[in-house]
Amino acid sequence: MTRFLPLLALVWAAAPHAQVAYGEALPGADVTRPLADGARSSLAAAAGPAGLVVVFWSTTCPWTDRYAPRLAELIDGYGPAGFGFVLVDSAPADAERQPLPAGLAVPVLLDPDRTLASAFGAAQTPHSYLFGPGRTLLYDGAMDDSPASPLRVRTPYLARAMDQSVAGLPVEIQRTQAFGCSIDRAAE
Repeated sequence: MTRFLPLLALVWAAAPHAQVAYGEALPGADVTRPLADGARSSLAAAAGPAGLVVVFWSTTCPWTDRYAPRLAELIDGYGPAGFGFVLVDSAPADAERQPLPAGLAVPVLLDPDRTLASAFGAAQTPHSYLFGPGRTLLYDGAMDDSPASPLRVRTPYLARAMDQSVAGLPVEIQRTQAFGCSIDRAAE
């Protein structure tokens, strides 16, 4: 039996988890959680009048490193338009967290028990979620269609969804496949 435990952990990590659906409310919005800087906050506290972008993030994932400058541009461009941004780090409590890259001066909620990751259905980092002003899901998935290079982006999914939301239009592409490092579920 013990030789099958690693296999069971792998199957659990790869198994689909419940996913917040388009139009559903922001999961755990008012639950206070620890921040990476030692303070406490909630997802609702990070929301702006235009909405909230939640990105599951890892300071040890090379894919988030590639997306850091793109996310910084989104923060600079859409923060003034009323969007709040928050990163969620679902690494275990004993993980060694690295500082955020420059330009990512946003709250980092810690989720070591993967409660938020499970409630959202997040399986990779980075995985982006856009909630509108009514705190309902408008988009989730990849920030854009080019994980490897910002020079090859043809469809900026997250930016396009924010533009459509601000314009009062329905979000055309509501879900894409997130790409990146897996959020470890073996410890759950």
